[in-house]
Amino acid sequence: MTKFVVFTTPRTGSSMLIKTLDTHPAIFCAGELFFFKKGIYHTEAQYPFLRIPFIGNKLNYLVNYPLIFLSVKGFLNKFFTGKPEKAAVGFKLMHFQTYYTPGVMKYLEQNKVKTLVLIRKNVLRNTLSDLRARATKVYHNEAGNKNAAIPKFNVNIEELGRKMKQIEGFNKQLENDSKNLDRKIIYYEDFENWDVAIGGILKFLDVENIPLQAASKKLNPEKLEDMLENYTGVAAWLNENGYSKYLD
Repeated sequence: MTKFVVFTTPRTGSSMLIKTLDTHPAIFCAGELFFFKKGIYHTEAQYPFLRIPFIGNKLNYLVNYPLIFLSVKGFLNKFFTGKPEKAAVGFKLMHFQTYYTPGVMKYLEQNKVKTLVLIRKNVLRNTLSDLRARATKVYHNEAGNKNAAIPKFNVNIEELGRKMKQIEGFNKQLENDSKNLDRKIIYYEDFENWDVAIGGILKFLDVENIPLQAASKKLNPEKLEDMLENYTGVAAWLNENGYSKYLD
C-alpha cells in the first residue's frame, strides 16, 4: 500500500486533486486531517482535536500542540492502515499546518510517505483566486457553474502586492521543507494537460493509470479583465513592479 500526502498552499487546485484521486477505485484520499474546523473532505478521518469553547482557534492550537506531538505517529499509522482494501491512501497537508502539527514532517520522512508537492507558479493568479474567494465567499466550482456568474471584484493593490510576496515565500518553503521527502513536484499549470498530469501522479503512487475526470472546474475567468473591476490600475502596478509576465 502506498502512503501519500498532497503538500501544498491554498488556492492551488488541491481540493480538486484530492477529490479526483479519491474517485480512483484503488485510492482513498482525505482532506486536511489537521484542519481545526469541522467539515473537511472525509470528516471521519479528521484528527480528534481537543476543542475548548470561547478561546479562539490560535489558543486551541496551543492547547493541542503537546497532544499532537504525543499522538501524531499513532494517529497517522491508524489512518494509513485503515483502508486495507486500497492500494494507496493519502491526505492533504497545508504548509501552515506543519507549524502546529509537531512531528508530522518527521513522520513523512521516516515512513517514506510519497509526497505530491503542489505549487501554483503564477503567483498573481494564486493571489487573486484567494482574494476573490474571500471577497465573494465562493471557493470551488464543483457544480460546473459558469464562472461569469461570479461578479467582478475590486482588489486592493497594496494587499495584492503583499500577498504575492507572501505566496512566493510559501512556494519556496514548500520546496525546501519537502527536499528530504520522496516527492514529486507538480504545478497547477500542469493540469492544462490533464490526462498527462494525472497519469504521472498515478504512476508515482503505483496505481493503475485509468482516466479520471476532474472533480471540479476552474472557478475564475481566463481574462483578468473579466475578473477585476480595477484591471487598468492592477496592470499598471504589475508592469511597474516586475510582474508584467503575468499579464501575458
